[in-house]
Amino acid sequence: MIIFDRNVKDGANGMNKIREISIDGCPEIGRGAHGIVYRTAPDMLVKVYNENVPLDSIRKERELARWAFVKGIPTAIPFDIVRVGDRYGTVFEHLNARPSVDYMKESPEHFERFLRRSVELMKQVHAMKAEPGELPDMKQNTLGWLPKVKDRIPEELYSKLREILDLVPDSRSILHADFHLKNILICGDELMLIDMDTLCMGDPIFELATVYVSYRQFPSIEPMAAAFLGIDVETAATICDRMFALYLEGADEETIRSTKRRAQLFGCIRVVDYMDRHSELPDRQRCIDRCVQDIQNILQVAG
Repeated sequence: MIIFDRNVKDGANGMNKIREISIDGCPEIGRGAHGIVYRTAPDMLVKVYNENVPLDSIRKERELARWAFVKGIPTAIPFDIVRVGDRYGTVFEHLNARPSVDYMKESPEHFERFLRRSVELMKQVHAMKAEPGELPDMKQNTLGWLPKVKDRIPEELYSKLREILDLVPDSRSILHADFHLKNILICGDELMLIDMDTLCMGDPIFELATVYVSYRQFPSIEPMAAAFLGIDVETAATICDRMFALYLEGADEETIRSTKRRAQLFGCIRVVDYMDRHSELPDRQRCIDRCVQDIQNILQVAG
């Protein structure tokens, strides 16, 4: 049960009051890179952010979530910003949700149904368009990350990588850009996305890149990455393969394989940049080395 203890000052300006709550005994129902979602009441959730997430970033995510809801993306509407001990949190009211992994594990029928519904949701989001400059452009972001790879691979392979990226069509399709089990909740009979801080626009290949990284790349480097999602490495790989097949339904096997290769390339570029900026992460160098090696292997096979 949620407990409202007292009001504390907003550290950003010392003026606004932010109420403080306790999450003692509250079940976890979702987890992302920047925080954990708890159920604090039957129809109320709170996302508790990691200690290093500043208040301005939390406010930005709140505004993105509201923008996404107005746009038509199934997501939770954030209300208050609160304090949870020495961290900040965001409250989502009137939301009776459960973890998607629990639903998926209940039966083989639920497993397949969840994957189909997930891909339908992904395509629904991709069919929506952002206005120019309304969201970050994932192609431009990826081009900005390329220098982190340039000094780590032979020049001829780097040129090929840049050429492959340049050929990706410019697009204003909305992307969630962190599409995995922990960021999808089951609300009644509907799926809902959370963690809107990664919202951007671009060609859907960049969304598929996050699917590949979440379910194949990271678990192949460290099995705990699959355990983080609440599954094992084999199940993670199955989810990845099935989601690609469903998203590309009707495509031949070679098209699916080549799409996976491009998704892995772009996903690895993003991982190298992220790991390069976070020296505190365990196995950081091992992850960078593996991604760089996979980039080289894919480019060499591509001829």
